[in-house]
Amino acid sequence: MILVTGATGHVGSEVARTLAKRGRNVVAMVRDASTARRRLPASMPLRVADYEDIRALRTAFEGVDVLVLISSDGAANAVRRHHANVIEAAAAVAVGHIVFTSILDTGELSPFYFSSVYRDTERQLAHCGVPSTVLACGLYSEFILDSWLLPCAASGELALPASHGKFAPISRNEFAAAVATVAARPGGFAETHIFTGDRLLDFDDVCSIYSEASGKPLRYRPCSIEEYLAAASTQIEEPWPHAFASLCVSIGEGCYNFTTADFAAVTRRKPESFRGFLLRTIPANSRGGIAKL
Repeated sequence: MILVTGATGHVGSEVARTLAKRGRNVVAMVRDASTARRRLPASMPLRVADYEDIRALRTAFEGVDVLVLISSDGAANAVRRHHANVIEAAAAVAVGHIVFTSILDTGELSPFYFSSVYRDTERQLAHCGVPSTVLACGLYSEFILDSWLLPCAASGELALPASHGKFAPISRNEFAAAVATVAARPGGFAETHIFTGDRLLDFDDVCSIYSEASGKPLRYRPCSIEEYLAAASTQIEEPWPHAFASLCVSIGEGCYNFTTADFAAVTRRKPESFRGFLLRTIPANSRGGIAKL
């Protein structure tokens, strides 16, 4: 039995659906059953629990062989607590294996708002007594499009405190495909994988590709943290302005300046290019909006 937490979210729902399509015995853990019925196959078994409720988590994890822990969202302290609760509950009922969706930016010196959260979770996993696999991911292509490109399309300028740092985006669906593959056979893979796209880009590249794909001119301008925070704070609530600003600083410091071949090694195919992602996605997102990380 494979249980996927956060199964109504972007990554969790795609992991659950992919496993079901592959004929696996998959159970979706959700907070709200009615929402799950709208987003997941009607035949998929559900277990209702919340990351805040350890007792409910223990009940949900009974009989589970592989637990896919989809990372939580929100303020750093809440995310840290949610992850700790899931790991504690999984260890208490002797879950067979935990597959955790992490981030690649967990260095001790990273300025990123969430780095210490994921670093702490990975340390807890290593000492919880349950075999685990950590699947770290770089920047989502969807995040770059929804949070940075689309909101700036009308002005024609993307201003971020990221200097000229580089990164290799990968889509949520491709990350989910890799997670599902590992969850179906966790013992067949390494204890840690890092998934990125296969081409490094900076924001000049991203804006150029967006302009080509959308037909709307967009240029990048490095800015100060103060300028970014002043603008972002009028559009999104905390902790996101500071989270996104610190992410940009981390990018500028080179924390994302590498690629790996892990996606191809796990899935046996190359990741979609950022250009290909935009050409496929922009028409469906033409009205734009702000998305959380």
